[in-house]
Amino acid sequence: MKTTKPFSTISYNTSEFLKKKLDDLVARRCISFYAFVYHYAEEDEKKNHIHLCIIPNGQIDTDSVSDLLVELDPSNPLKPLSVMPWRSSKWGDWYLYASHDTAYLASKMQTRKYHYSEADFLSSEPDYLHELIATIDRSKYAKTQEFVEKVKSGVSFEYLLETGQIPAPQFNQWLQMYQYLSGSVVIRNSRFTHTPIIDLQSGEVIEPTIPLKTPSDDVSEACGDLDTSEWDQISLADANPLPW
Repeated sequence: MKTTKPFSTISYNTSEFLKKKLDDLVARRCISFYAFVYHYAEEDEKKNHIHLCIIPNGQIDTDSVSDLLVELDPSNPLKPLSVMPWRSSKWGDWYLYASHDTAYLASKMQTRKYHYSEADFLSSEPDYLHELIATIDRSKYAKTQEFVEKVKSGVSFEYLLETGQIPAPQFNQWLQMYQYLSGSVVIRNSRFTHTPIIDLQSGEVIEPTIPLKTPSDDVSEACGDLDTSEWDQISLADANPLPW
């Protein structure tokens, strides 16, 4: 695709190769900025990878960038290292997802085992990276962040309920989020992705599932005292693909 806006992908290149090629694009003024972070494979993923975001310097053909990032793999010469298809991205969403920000993921009913800080990101200009991170609007996740912090501090769900912090009509929504945050499993797109539990007597796989909801549930349920704009962000999470 041809674009003048930020775009992102998942890369399987080595960090050294990727940085060298991207620095060259910056030097040639083909792109104005890049940032990437190395991710360890989550429990439902097969291998480590890199999340990469690029801000172009004018219009650019992403296919030409893909061609540039084809890297010979000495261990498998017939299958070079490369990148996945590119996606248009919003910087804030990309960074919050790439860093596995807990509140951002919780707003989309997801969790991850590994989390990444600003120091884990490599970029063409660290000072500009810091500035971009500082401009991210986190206000729409503020209430979710407050809930996350309470869960992390060990506050029980019963206490939150008894003290009126969880209105009864939204009981199921908050309980589900509490279980996500306090559990040890990885949850992606409403799926549990840890190793299945085995019934020792029958030998059958026991897969925990999330109760099915009707379309009206998404409209009628709300997270506590969230305002309408924040709930719209959360309830529509499954309809919008996550950024790379």
